[in-house]
Amino acid sequence: LGVNSCAALSQASHEPLAGTAPHVAVWICIEQEGAWGAHPLTGLGSGAGDALAALTDNDFVMALAIRRVGRHPRATGTRTVMIARSDLTDAWLCTRDVDSDDQLATVLGDVDLDAGMHGRAPSGWERATESVTLICTNGKRDVCCAIEGRRIIDELSDLAEHHYWECSHLGGHRYAPSVLLLPAGLVLGQISATELMQTHTGNPPLARVRGRSCLPAAAQAAEIAADPQVPFGTATAVTVETIDEHRATVQVHGLSGSTSISLVHQAHSVPSPISCEAVSQSRSHWLSL
Repeated sequence: LGVNSCAALSQASHEPLAGTAPHVAVWICIEQEGAWGAHPLTGLGSGAGDALAALTDNDFVMALAIRRVGRHPRATGTRTVMIARSDLTDAWLCTRDVDSDDQLATVLGDVDLDAGMHGRAPSGWERATESVTLICTNGKRDVCCAIEGRRIIDELSDLAEHHYWECSHLGGHRYAPSVLLLPAGLVLGQISATELMQTHTGNPPLARVRGRSCLPAAAQAAEIAADPQVPFGTATAVTVETIDEHRATVQVHGLSGSTSISLVHQAHSVPSPISCEAVSQSRSHWLSL
């Protein structure tokens, strides 16, 4: 990356990652092979597009285009669709295949979003027994995602052991390479291939964790700060007890106890751009006291 890219400037400024994951409870992933534009899911047929728009008309639902790692021939035939519920104690991932945009429209139209938000998996879908790893490579949104996302894919030596997909924009170009693990909803940034493989052993490097998507920003930061009192990944509940514009108190509960985390919402001292096309600005982050 060039020294003036958004990812390089974010790393050089030591911008905090904790608490920067998107707040998403339900993820919808649709396989779209071929080249991607800035918004790859806008090319769906009208019926499928309308059904997807109805599902994503919710602040806690996010749709992603996905494609298999490697060459990207134009799509023909069967596509995979995934729906995942991210939750601390009841996360799940379901998949099914579709053969056309018309079938995709029917499948999406039949999804009971309210049931999914409350933990009930959709009927007629196959419950996944293993997690998937999505790596943003959507260079049409920001070149850092393409360069850094492709770099980490090329460096991974465990592609055959885990379910890797490329995905469209996760939010946070400057944290490239940006990675999402489903169904956990664990969002990582600025991570190396070695660190990502370490994550698959159940030991994510906390310095690369942006947060769990099922939690709001302050709770994301608190769950990370609670380690080792509540080892990261073992929290059963994270409760924001008090919060205002500048401070928050968050209780992190685990299997063997709980701890209270005090946070301050503080502007980072070094401005940096949110993307390669943006001007530098200062942003605030939740930091533990």
